[in-house]
Amino acid sequence: MINYYRFRRLSLFAALLALCVVVLGAYVRLSDAGLGCPDWPGCYGTLTVPQSEAAIKNAQAIFPHSTIETGKAWKEMAHRYLAGTLGMIVLAVCAFGWRSKQHLKVSPLLPSTLLLIIAFQAALG
Repeated sequence: MINYYRFRRLSLFAALLALCVVVLGAYVRLSDAGLGCPDWPGCYGTLTVPQSEAAIKNAQAIFPHSTIETGKAWKEMAHRYLAGTLGMIVLAVCAFGWRSKQHLKVSPLLPSTLLLIIAFQAALG
């Protein structure tokens, strides 16, 4: 029975995190920061937002048609990091579901389908 409760808690945490990702995504779009980073999965060719003068000049050279606004870029990157965390948790739910499918009262097909949808959405950027 303990596997069922762990699966349930992990699934509940994933659902709450999904709500946070949706709310943060709405905030990012409403604050006009949706394209704060022109490339994906990084931001101006790096894993974080460029902060130093040299990093900003380098980013401006790589993306000459983009205006670098670090505030908007950080909002966008925070959303990406949170969504990435959600993807990893859904992967854990999926793996946990398949590994413990004899002990659980739910089908692992739902988290598997959700994982595929998230992977497709991540591929779209």
